[in-house]
Amino acid sequence: MNPTFPLTLEFKFSLLTELRVTDAGGQLVAVVKEKFFSIRDEVRVYSDEARQVQTHGIRAQGLMAGALDWRARRLIRRVDGSPVGALQAQGVRTLWGASYELLGTGGDLAFTIRDDHPWMSVLEGVISAVPLVGDVIAAGFDYFVNPTYTVRDAAGEPAFRVRKRRSLFSRRFEVEELRPARPEEGELVTLGLIQLVLRERERG
Repeated sequence: MNPTFPLTLEFKFSLLTELRVTDAGGQLVAVVKEKFFSIRDEVRVYSDEARQVQTHGIRAQGLMAGALDWRARRLIRRVDGSPVGALQAQGVRTLWGASYELLGTGGDLAFTIRDDHPWMSVLEGVISAVPLVGDVIAAGFDYFVNPTYTVRDAAGEPAFRVRKRRSLFSRRFEVEELRPARPEEGELVTLGLIQLVLRERERG
């Protein structure tokens, strides 16, 4: 998996969680489905619309991981079982704004991911806590205010940016390069950011 950036990650308007990933030329990169009725987060990634060819799986490590563990590590593997890396949540910091580490195959730090404006998530939470009126205002907030996330490499240099785009009936994110992506980064970054938007889609 070595897609051409920018990428578009869009949730289908459906009762079930389904995410489509397309590249700069509009070509399908992946179709993503979350597994339901599981005590820990599990995601399957396919290369085709019919979901006949699975390429990767992403699964939270540990019993009840993802449901109750704010530091859950989500392991990314190819369908043959070989590792790609992992997305590690940074504990209670993720309550105030996205804060993750994207790890390589050996557990080494490859990238960090941070919400560019974490205070907006706090403000949204305060607004939505107001009965009735807060729900209406929060709905407008969701439409007009959309978060961005900066992905920095191990040297601390900005490498990618994730933007949530304005939409009424679906949730759409775009991933742009802030410097040319290296060939070995495409698979880990794409799958790590798929997991990011699955976790963060309700913010903003």
